[in-house]
Amino acid sequence: MFSPSSRSRRGFTLIELLVVIAIIAILIGLLLPAVQKVREAAARMSSTNNLKQIGLAAHNYHDTNGRMPLNGNATTTDTTSSNYNPPPNGWCWAYVTLPFIEQGNVYGTGTGQPANVGIKTYLCPGRNHTPYSTDGGNGSSGNTINNNGPHTDYAVNWNTFQNSVQNGPFKLTMTVITAGNGTSNTIYVGEKSMDPNNYGNTASNNWDEVIYSGGYGGTGRGGTLILRDTPGDNYGNDWGSPFAGGCPFVMCDGSVRMINYSLSGSNAFNSAMYYNNGTVFSLDP
Repeated sequence: MFSPSSRSRRGFTLIELLVVIAIIAILIGLLLPAVQKVREAAARMSSTNNLKQIGLAAHNYHDTNGRMPLNGNATTTDTTSSNYNPPPNGWCWAYVTLPFIEQGNVYGTGTGQPANVGIKTYLCPGRNHTPYSTDGGNGSSGNTINNNGPHTDYAVNWNTFQNSVQNGPFKLTMTVITAGNGTSNTIYVGEKSMDPNNYGNTASNNWDEVIYSGGYGGTGRGGTLILRDTPGDNYGNDWGSPFAGGCPFVMCDGSVRMINYSLSGSNAFNSAMYYNNGTVFSLDP
């Protein structure tokens, strides 16, 4: 008679082991989409918070300067020209509001070659966009001073907030916007559409110019298409995001709205682009 200690212990068979591995693989497969949804929701919330900060900065700029920040228009790099609009007056909304998002140290570098730094508030966490350019701007023939600087995933609505110098004759105030479509119905800044293949762009060009510029499409948009980031998409003047639910925008009253892709090209979205359109449509899908 065998003692208990001499009994053989039964292990897993190969088939049982394969079944266990298959079950684990199925569970992982079920879990990954849920994890991805949580990550996207967190990134979307963070992007919304970025836009809230941008909206608050615009309001503070307005209180200080009596006007909303525009997209700028540094029309020439020739400092002897009468059209030369040096920073901060010739550069875009994202540059002139730096002191109002606690980035005054970066704002102070605007008159010389800026340091290569990224601005977290201007970068969507749903992308891995290169924080700043290293290849310079569009050169002396463009409306930059050929500086490297921070990229931005957000663009101003230049249909309303024009490519004009910040201290020029076009003075857009909250009172004027309120008398038009209203601050809650007029888009200020939204996320710009991008081809994921360009997330790693290191240059300041091709609709991805840095904030040390004025009047460029890298910091402004005027189209009425809202597109989800897709490889090969010729995004150009379009709005969009990497999120499934739509594209986030901050309105002139500081509220943030996620506008569904189904409103791309619609009368409702087009109306929200112009403060004086006169006809307000619902932005609900």
